[in-house]
Amino acid sequence: MNLNRGRLRIATMAAAGFLLAGCGVASADQSAVDWRDCGTGVRCATMTVPVDWLRPDGPATLINLAKVPAKDPAHRLGSLIVNWGSGSSTSTVHTTPLPPVYDDLTQHFEVVVIDSRGVGQTDNHTLVPCPRPEPSAFDLVKATGQADWDAHARANAAYDASCRQAAGPLFDGLTSWQTAHDIEALRVALGEPKLRYVGNSYGATYGQAYADLFPDHVQSMFLDGVPDHTQSRLEDWLRDRAVTQEQQLFRFRDWCDARTSCALHGQDAVRIWDGLVAKAPLPVGQLDVGMLNSLLTPPTWPKLAQALAKAKAGDPSDFLTTIAPLPPEPQGYLLDETLCHDYMPNVPSYHQFPPIEQRLKTVAPHIGWTEGRLELGRCVGLSPAPAYPPAPLKATGMAPALVAIGELDSNAPNLGAAHVTTQLPGARAIWHGDGHAAYFLHGNTCLNGYVIRYLTDGTLPAAGATCPAEMMNHVGQPLDATGAGR
Repeated sequence: MNLNRGRLRIATMAAAGFLLAGCGVASADQSAVDWRDCGTGVRCATMTVPVDWLRPDGPATLINLAKVPAKDPAHRLGSLIVNWGSGSSTSTVHTTPLPPVYDDLTQHFEVVVIDSRGVGQTDNHTLVPCPRPEPSAFDLVKATGQADWDAHARANAAYDASCRQAAGPLFDGLTSWQTAHDIEALRVALGEPKLRYVGNSYGATYGQAYADLFPDHVQSMFLDGVPDHTQSRLEDWLRDRAVTQEQQLFRFRDWCDARTSCALHGQDAVRIWDGLVAKAPLPVGQLDVGMLNSLLTPPTWPKLAQALAKAKAGDPSDFLTTIAPLPPEPQGYLLDETLCHDYMPNVPSYHQFPPIEQRLKTVAPHIGWTEGRLELGRCVGLSPAPAYPPAPLKATGMAPALVAIGELDSNAPNLGAAHVTTQLPGARAIWHGDGHAAYFLHGNTCLNGYVIRYLTDGTLPAAGATCPAEMMNHVGQPLDATGAGR
């Protein structure tokens, strides 16, 4: 898809109208929106915004946009702004080809997808790759002393320096605080009196920032796969992740025990894992607790069970082939920087971390405790600025939001998502039996019905409403409707 065909130029209000308390409001001339066809019915543009919304006359940067028109423009309800998250990829790239979720959304809305800063397309210079790849966070899990810790920090610092050089002035605007202002500018440019927003995965972090900054500008907001950006104490955030991941290991065990087709049926996968860890290092020297952490996503469970069964018999090779984590990207991406600026601008030192880790081992002794090192492994050694550190939400006056929370979501722990929901006035959580991004990536049909009703007329699910699991159908291993094995 060629996004280099249009530009939406956003102007800010006069400096006198900017609220120094942190809530700047962008304005735009709707006639300046220049959408162009970019194939398969999708319309494309770029948006020019200030690098720093506190300095609207300073350097500017470009952001990718893609618009999927409503099927019946004459009867559309308006524009729905979306960010699908998607890690080191882009949000707009998901419009080619269109995932099934668009079929229902475009019955009612034109869907306008906005990319994160620096994460876009190469052909219009909205993608800013970092020349130096980010080292694997697993390296910190395997660190046995300060020398290993410091080596990992130096590798991260080299990645950080390469990102700063590649991004130039944009580097100083890589926070969700800035992206929330970008979303507000887009809302104004589209001529929408209120924001309708869908945030998936990291897009839900942007949703939290917007709710904090512009709560009275929200008409509806659906968040799925929600990271918790409201825990101001890092250890509390890590503990939620650790406990959720520990639960995930036991859910995997129960899922396996409920199915005769599972390679570890009736053998207690947790006990087997503990036994393998106790025997480490295994013959290939690569199977470690940190690696298992990345393999607990439900669609991987059948292969994980097979790999553990083989490892129990002395052959851990599947962990390096069939289900091994993907090799590092040849380049790093700025969204990884944004994550650290948002969630961990100040990482504990080597000497500060052991007491935290010991407490994590107390609440999550089998596998969850590794979440501490995995998360710190992303950010140790990176520059602490810019920063938008986690803090409780101040969303007074916001219209009720809808939050989807997955029982099997180990990417954005359900404990954190539930914590976010309590801080959104009148919000309703709908729990479901699936994992991360169940609405967008996995097409949970029950969720879809609730989401469409909410976005179109504001109807929230009844208190206590839930959706059954559907995700495991994608790997031929359905979870039963009663939730057995979850």
